[in-house]
Amino acid sequence: MEYSLHFTFREEWVDERLYFASDHLDHIILTPGQKIWTPDTFFQNEKDGKKHDIDTPNILIRVHNGTGKILYSCRLTLTLSCPMRLADYPLDVQNCVADFASYAYTVRDIVYVWKNKDPIQIKDGLRQSLPSFLLSRVSIGNCTSNTATGSYSCLRTELQLKREFSYYLLQLYIPSFMLVAVSWVSFWLDKDSVPARVTLGVTTLLTMTTQASGVNANLPPVSYTKAIDIWIGVCLAFIFGALLEFALVNWAARQDIVRQSYRAKQQANLFFRNENQNMYTPLTSDVNSMHMSINLRELYNPEPMEQTSNWWRQFWYVKYNEHSRKIDLISRVMFPAFFIIFNITYWWRYLIPYLAVQPQDDK
Repeated sequence: MEYSLHFTFREEWVDERLYFASDHLDHIILTPGQKIWTPDTFFQNEKDGKKHDIDTPNILIRVHNGTGKILYSCRLTLTLSCPMRLADYPLDVQNCVADFASYAYTVRDIVYVWKNKDPIQIKDGLRQSLPSFLLSRVSIGNCTSNTATGSYSCLRTELQLKREFSYYLLQLYIPSFMLVAVSWVSFWLDKDSVPARVTLGVTTLLTMTTQASGVNANLPPVSYTKAIDIWIGVCLAFIFGALLEFALVNWAARQDIVRQSYRAKQQANLFFRNENQNMYTPLTSDVNSMHMSINLRELYNPEPMEQTSNWWRQFWYVKYNEHSRKIDLISRVMFPAFFIIFNITYWWRYLIPYLAVQPQDDK
C-alpha cells in the first residue's frame, strides 16, 4: 500500500567555502545549474517521485552573508510505501512515515537534526482537505540505522491519518442495516404467503451480497479479517437466517396439518365407537352418562384449556396454538434482540477507539 505526498523540502548546512561578506546583500541566490556540494539525501521508503520543473526548476539555493549558511529548497512529489493495517477498516487510523537519510555519508560525515522552531509547517486547511482521510497528527522523530556499511543518520516524519467514516456510514452501514430489517418483514407475513416470503428473502440476500462485493473490490486482499468483513458477514448471516426460518416455518406448518389430520381421525374413530356402544348398551347409570359427556366434550374441544388467569398461557396456547406461528413469533423477538446485542458489541469495539483519536491543534 502506498500514498502520495506533495511538499516543499528544505535543508540547511554550513559550507565555509561559500563564505562571503557584503555590506549591501543579506544573501545571494544561486541558479540550479551552478555546481556546489549538496547532501545526497534520499527517501528510504520512496517508490516513485519527481522534482517540479515547470516552467523553471523549482529549486532555491540561498547563501547567507557572513555565515556561509546555505538554504536548499525544492518542490517534490513522492509516492511512498505505507504498511497499512486494515483490521479496523473502515474505522481505522493509519500511521505512515517518510524517512530520509544520507545515501553514502555516515554519521561521521553528516548528521541530520530537526529545526528547533516549526520543523514541519502545514498549510492552512490541509488537515480537512483530504478526500478520504483526516490528517489528525504530524510528529517527528529519529530513525538512524546501522547497516553493514556503517551507521547512517536518518530523520522521520510520521503522519497519522484518520479515515473519514461518514461515507461508509451512508453508503454501507445504514443500507445494510435496512436490508437486515427488511428481511424481518417476512416474520409478519402469513405462512401461506410462500411467493412473497421467498422473494423477500432471496432479494435481500442477493442485494447484500452485491453490496459486499462492491466494498471488497476496492480493497487489497489481506490474510486477516477486517471490521467491515465482520459487519457484512453478520448481516448476511441474519438475512440468510431469516430465509432458513421460513423453511422451518413451512416444515412446521406441514407437520401441523399432519398432526391435525391424525387427531381428527382419532376423534372420528372415537365418536363412531361410542355410537356403536350406545346402540347396544343402554345408558342406565350416571357413570355412563358422564362417560358420554366426556367423549362429546373431547370431540368438540380437541385441545381443552384449563381456565387460568395467566395471560401468557392464554396467548401462547390459544392464539398461537400452531407450531409454525410460534416459530414466527419467537423470530420476531429473537432476531432483533440478537442484532441489537451484536451492534452494541461491534460499535463498542471499533467506534470508541476511533472517536478517541482527536485532530492535533494547528498551533
